[in-house]
Amino acid sequence: MKIIKLKKITSLLAVFFLMLGIYSYIHFAYAEDDDERDGDYIINTSPDNNTGKKSETQTNTVKLSDTVTETTITINRYDSDGDGIYDDEDKYPAINDYFIVKDDNRNGIDDQYE
Repeated sequence: MKIIKLKKITSLLAVFFLMLGIYSYIHFAYAEDDDERDGDYIINTSPDNNTGKKSETQTNTVKLSDTVTETTITINRYDSDGDGIYDDEDKYPAINDYFIVKDDNRNGIDDQYE
């Protein structure tokens, strides 16, 4: 029974000292930072101490080369009937114009060749 009580007391003391050590570490670590932050800082703003630095802003404009893009589109035009007139311009794209005869004055000669 005494051994169990002694182990409990020893473990409680170990936990207590461990917590005391952690608390001390944290407290001193933050205390060093606090000393640095809480110090009185005097900023001398008198014109005599001015170092004469001037900041100057320069804007450089760089003109990039103009790019000209040339696009070539190939359109295929067809002459389905072989009469030399393309289908988009041909009145009768499936019939060769050489076989179409117009003789409005009825003289027996194609009007195209009169």
